[in-house]
Amino acid sequence: MTTWKERHDAAVRKQDAAQQAYREATDERAQALLDGEAELGSQSAVARELGVTRATINRAINALKKRS
Repeated sequence: MTTWKERHDAAVRKQDAAQQAYREATDERAQALLDGEAELGSQSAVARELGVTRATINRAINALKKRS
């Protein structure tokens, strides 16, 4: 049996790992969008291809550029 503190600490480690995985996936997605922009010629073309707004594409890419 584990103590409440051990369970808490394990949960914190899981949260940290999940947040790191989310950040990595977010960066990978933004890089893929940048690659799509290079291939298709514009953010608008990428947005049309994915069925989302250009603003969505732009926000993802800008967030990556801010972190880089």
